[in-house]
Amino acid sequence: MRLARTIVAAVALLTTALAQDSLQLKDGRFIFDKKISKHDAGAVIHFENGDVIVPKAIIRECTAFDVQATDSSYTPAEQAKIDKGLVPFEGKWMKPKKRDTILGQRRSSREKRITEARAHQNWRDRYELKTKNFHFHYTIDPEVMKRYADMLEVYYKTFTRTWGIKKPKGMGRLKVCFYHDADYFHQVGGAPRGVIGYFRFVKPIELNFYYERLDEALTQDVLFHEANHYLTHLIDPMFHYPSWVNESLAEYYGASEWDADKKKMIIGNLQEGRLAVLQDAIRNDEWQGLEDLIRLPQRSFNAIHYAWGWSFVHYLMSDKKSAKAFKKFYLALGRDKSIKRVPHFSRIMKVEPEEQIRVFKKFMKVKELSEFEAGWHAYVKGLRAASGDGYRRAGDIALARGMPLKAQRYFKTALEMGDKNCMTHFGYGRALYQKSKYKEAREQFELAIGIDPLQGRFWMYLADAKEKLKAQKADIERMRNLALEIDPDDYSLMLRLVARGKERVAK
Repeated sequence: MRLARTIVAAVALLTTALAQDSLQLKDGRFIFDKKISKHDAGAVIHFENGDVIVPKAIIRECTAFDVQATDSSYTPAEQAKIDKGLVPFEGKWMKPKKRDTILGQRRSSREKRITEARAHQNWRDRYELKTKNFHFHYTIDPEVMKRYADMLEVYYKTFTRTWGIKKPKGMGRLKVCFYHDADYFHQVGGAPRGVIGYFRFVKPIELNFYYERLDEALTQDVLFHEANHYLTHLIDPMFHYPSWVNESLAEYYGASEWDADKKKMIIGNLQEGRLAVLQDAIRNDEWQGLEDLIRLPQRSFNAIHYAWGWSFVHYLMSDKKSAKAFKKFYLALGRDKSIKRVPHFSRIMKVEPEEQIRVFKKFMKVKELSEFEAGWHAYVKGLRAASGDGYRRAGDIALARGMPLKAQRYFKTALEMGDKNCMTHFGYGRALYQKSKYKEAREQFELAIGIDPLQGRFWMYLADAKEKLKAQKADIERMRNLALEIDPDDYSLMLRLVARGKERVAK
């Protein structure tokens, strides 16, 4: 109890200043300026648009009542910081005064942020940002855009140096369009369902993406993947790379991680979602042949081929010798004039599969593709088993690619493997919703809320499902307003409610 009392005392300054209660979750999120009551299951936060029960399992500390020391999960090192007068806030330790200043600034800025969201919600009123190599057009939060702008600049520098690529003269900055959610991306960007980002390689060339706040890993994956198409386009803008090598290399770089502190890319990671897709195929004895992959028409290259292609490049890049040969092969396709090219369309050229195979065997120093295929398949067999989280990511990929039935299977597998991530239920619910299974979707959204009720997006989707099930309009509107009250800094929720004319500024 001493530890709990110490924390409560440390946070009491905020309570006094706001005459309300505060609650911190174990993942660092902080709820403040709300009335909170103790509940057998944890705590009840009394929002203006309804009471929300927060499970005890995700609560770290609360000013409204003592949280048992055994539940607060602080280490001796963390307790030492507490004894020095520091408090935890969103993953960092700081003086209460600094935390209170941050919270006060956020509270006072929210009305301004919603006003800004209103002013820039339409594409014609979009923000713009110019960096060294890119010209961003966007409707997402400017702070978020700055982070992704930094990523792209580092990516550009990293890839072009590693691969020996220089931007052709006169190309200037690349236009990058960043939309605040998937619906707006499809509406304004004109991309068909199933497309989650694209690079337009004919003039005027541009990149198009959307921001998924609840799955930033997906946003980053798509960003790195599609940007790779632009970077390889710089090898020769008048050459069209074949899908089996172009998409596969983009997938390899799409799996990169981002070190925000060092502003550095970590390349060569296993792509958990693709790994799950592969192992699901292997269980069904659905192996991909290398020659078949190379000869596959571009229009037939689908999600399963992305997974096999990613694994093939991962196999090649895992060994220094084969990585060096593969890079030479890739660059030669775009640069070596001795390689036979044929017209693709307009003045853009391509290499036919037969010539691709000849050149690949030449650079990789093999007589038959079967030599490489055997090693590749053995490598794939040796990869670690995909986790429940991997199947969740496979579900996310399938859902984003417009395959809700396959997504349902992957999400269900993740749950059967014991995955307890609220995002699995959320994804499963979205997949069911897309197939008009509104009752089952509602159940999954409710399960997601049961695990983490402080995600505004979950309430918004639950309201959508209830609307389809003919629930009372007043209850639906209340839940939508509750969504923004819970997540007042969620830019996409702001824009969605602004568009409906029902936004409410959190006071």
